[in-house]
Amino acid sequence: MKNFWNERYASEQYAYGVEPNVFFKEWIDKQEPGTILFPGEGEGRNAVYAARKGWNVYAFDYSESGKDKALSLAEKHGVSLNFEVADASEYESSVKFDAIVLIYAHFPPPVREAFHRKAVNWLKSGGNLVLEAYNKQQIKNGTGGPKAPEMLLDNATIEHEFKGLKFLSLENETLHMEEGLY
Repeated sequence: MKNFWNERYASEQYAYGVEPNVFFKEWIDKQEPGTILFPGEGEGRNAVYAARKGWNVYAFDYSESGKDKALSLAEKHGVSLNFEVADASEYESSVKFDAIVLIYAHFPPPVREAFHRKAVNWLKSGGNLVLEAYNKQQIKNGTGGPKAPEMLLDNATIEHEFKGLKFLSLENETLHMEEGLY
């Protein structure tokens, strides 16, 4: 998996563009800055946007080339990121976060379940989890996202794996996205 992402992010062009994800941008533009974590952050477009808005940003990804591009993008915008190369199954934090943002961060079920439990514990009281992911119905569309159904989410899985959180919104939508090459 690490090789796949290193290859995807090796190009000079940003695989998913440099603008933040629309869903994430709509959320963060209404928030007061705090401390935020971006698991599976890739090339850093969302993390850099948060840093530009005044947030203290932590991020990690499998990919060394993703980290390099994220730090380059941050430098271009005059902001800094705490960005590590790490696997979700190994990532640990002593930091408590005001928000954790999972934008299309799909992990194999055992890794995902364990990571989601840890993420709930990393949130400060009143903190926010912002998640946008491919639904299990995505397979039939033949576009984007993991091709293994077990890596996709549905409401029941989300409610189970994020037990203890109060859901402000849990929706299923069909979207047309144009974010970079993929």
